Amino acid sequence: MLLSNFGVDERFHAHTSKTDEIPSETLINHLDLTMEYFHKISTLKNLDSIINSLIHTIDTQNFILIKEMFENAIYLHDLGKKNPCFQAKKMKNPLFKGFEECGDSNHSHGGALEYLDYYKQKIDAIQDDHTYYRLIFILYNFAYHIDKHHGALGNIETYFSKTNQEQKNHPDFNNIKKNIDSYIENKFEFYILNKLLFSLLVSSDYYATTEYMAAIKTEDFGLFSADDKERLKAKFDEYLSSPKFQNPQGINKLRNDMFEEAQKNLLQNLAKNIFYLEAPTGSGKTITSINLALQLLTHDEKLNKLFYIFPFNTLVEQTKNVFDEIFKDELKIEVINSITPITINEEKQEDEESKYQKSYINRLFFHSPAIITTHVSLFNILFGTSKEDNFPLWQLANSIIILDEIQSYNNHLWWYMVEFFDKYASHLNIKIIIMSATLPKLDFFLEKKDNFVALIGDEKRKILFGDDLFKKSVTMDFSLIDGEMNIEKLVEILRTQPKEKKILFEFIKKQSAREFYNTIKDEFDNVYELSGDDNKAYRQYVINKSKNETLIIVATQVIEAGVDIDMDIGFKDISTIDSEEQFMGRINRSCLREGIVYFFDMDDVGKIYRDDNRLGFDLKQDKYKEILSNKDFGAYYKEVLEVIQTKGLRYNNGLLSNYDNFAELLKKLNYKEISKTMILINSQNFTLYFPFQIDLSIYEGVKEFALLDEVFLTDGKLDGQKVWDEFKLINTIEGFSKREYQKSKLNALMQFFTFTIFKNYTGQRPYIGEEEHGYYYVKNYEEFITSEGKFDREQYNTIKSSNFL
Repeated sequence: MLLSNFGVDERFHAHTSKTDEIPSETLINHLDLTMEYFHKISTLKNLDSIINSLIHTIDTQNFILIKEMFENAIYLHDLGKKNPCFQAKKMKNPLFKGFEECGDSNHSHGGALEYLDYYKQKIDAIQDDHTYYRLIFILYNFAYHIDKHHGALGNIETYFSKTNQEQKNHPDFNNIKKNIDSYIENKFEFYILNKLLFSLLVSSDYYATTEYMAAIKTEDFGLFSADDKERLKAKFDEYLSSPKFQNPQGINKLRNDMFEEAQKNLLQNLAKNIFYLEAPTGSGKTITSINLALQLLTHDEKLNKLFYIFPFNTLVEQTKNVFDEIFKDELKIEVINSITPITINEEKQEDEESKYQKSYINRLFFHSPAIITTHVSLFNILFGTSKEDNFPLWQLANSIIILDEIQSYNNHLWWYMVEFFDKYASHLNIKIIIMSATLPKLDFFLEKKDNFVALIGDEKRKILFGDDLFKKSVTMDFSLIDGEMNIEKLVEILRTQPKEKKILFEFIKKQSAREFYNTIKDEFDNVYELSGDDNKAYRQYVINKSKNETLIIVATQVIEAGVDIDMDIGFKDISTIDSEEQFMGRINRSCLREGIVYFFDMDDVGKIYRDDNRLGFDLKQDKYKEILSNKDFGAYYKEVLEVIQTKGLRYNNGLLSNYDNFAELLKKLNYKEISKTMILINSQNFTLYFPFQIDLSIYEGVKEFALLDEVFLTDGKLDGQKVWDEFKLINTIEGFSKREYQKSKLNALMQFFTFTIFKNYTGQRPYIGEEEHGYYYVKNYEEFITSEGKFDREQYNTIKSSNFL
């Protein structure tokens, strides 16, 4: 492709330097460098065959033209910078003096139009109407990414309408709208192809721009080499050869059996993409999953990236610790979430700002061969619309993704979710391992299920889940379910329990947990409360105590997954079957003694789990007592999945079912609405900041408190006001990358003083504090923070005359 065909020559500039010493970058150089990065990414990530395969699912006959349009949407993305007004205003280009007042200096839209005009001339020569309209539809979709490469994806129909009005001899878009189904049969594949194009365009552009603007050349994209894979496998084998894994007995024998069964079934199905790892709590899923990942990496030379995805930050930290224990310095694994600091790049840089920029780029593009992050982060990549969401999408290609605790994902999305997982995995060569003790087999929704493999066969599953070490490690007592339950009765029951036992209570309603805690804390020794209104330090403090002391913990659902505690006796207000099993995983976790859980029915689960598809399948019915006792979660989830399917096929507007409505969004590439639909946590929330003080003397083992800078301390206490003052100061830093790095470091401390409230009101919002950089600062906090550093939500709502959740 000759840029001279588009009138691009040395006169046009793409970027200007901050100093006069460096000449402006020509448009030719920028476009060539952008394409160089695209080819570099494509080669290292083995993307060419992936792009080819996706295009073939759309139109094999016109493959060559579509592939050219795809690549040139990247190469020609900045054609609009020829705009004389852009050159005069933005580039200060002396060759275009006099054009400063010419009007619009925008370049993205004009570039998209020029790209459209060029390829429309080629497509106009096609006589067959069906082929013509398909290619026009594809062309406008590709052009849309040029138009939006400095913004966010929205609705392609809006773009059609806009360009329709601006162009002469425009195609008949009414015809296209009516017949999209016949032009694009594979809607998931077309969506993925377009998302991949946008990701590659904005990424290549960003890398190229950064190379000129900051003199940072990106060579390392954070991928496993063949040597890396062999070293990791050797290190893992060395770990497994340690004495604790030799001659396994008891529960270790069961763990070893699961390990070998999963590996055997994986190696027999390497061509498949999605694997279920269903195994009991405490059976060693993490070690098994690491082995499976290494097996996949070493058996497929194209696989070069590993993602661990978790719904809870506690699981993120625990898994990072396991990796560090096994691989030591052999593996660079990066944690990417809201509370983990950006890892600073220690390579020698020309200046300090370059160091921060390089580190920020590494975080932005997931430049590490192994990544631990959250399910929200993954869904932002798969379905998000912003540039930042889409930057790492190409990194998912030829990768392994391990999804833990998938049952905790919003079950209203399970149908759509599994369709996307199946398509993304098939076409981007992603190997997905879904693991949990309570695992819904989501391929229930798919007509073709041959891409899914259960790594624990039915017979081995019966042996594992049926073994007394797992099945009978916790005795279940249902005798309290039928009777009326209240706080007073629970207190009476507690008085009859052995004083030398560690006891855990879980309530589904936060107010009930608080009421019970307040009722018993003076009568019994060593009583602690855990809920979503604690800060991380307090949670860790209670967890540490539970390892060495006899105590009573009163908790909400936060205790169910990712909390490393091992108690003797449990009492739980019933909710959903998977929640009951997760709770039991906190009792006799080591399987070294006897454990018992008493289930009771106190608060209305329907008010807490609103519209949850699992409602109604609970321990009030003998059927589900049997299912829980026998660990027969497949039977339970089959009923839940049928409810989801029935709702999905329901016609709410008389014309289309709920699933059909979603399919329409996908067919029309309404990126914005798809993204809104696929949001895992859908609620309006506000983050409050309370500048109280934390007495560090009572907290041990909290890594964020190690080697604290004196600037944050007052009389040996971590001072929330000083942390806030530092936060305000950081936001005045001029350099963006340095500012983001310093904020990521401070977030680790700010989390101890922040609490989230969720919108639950009508009309005008009550005053909640002064908003600064996404936080609401609460100056007079004394009435809302307890002596233990908890947020008293009820008191807050009372004083604010509000009803936040």
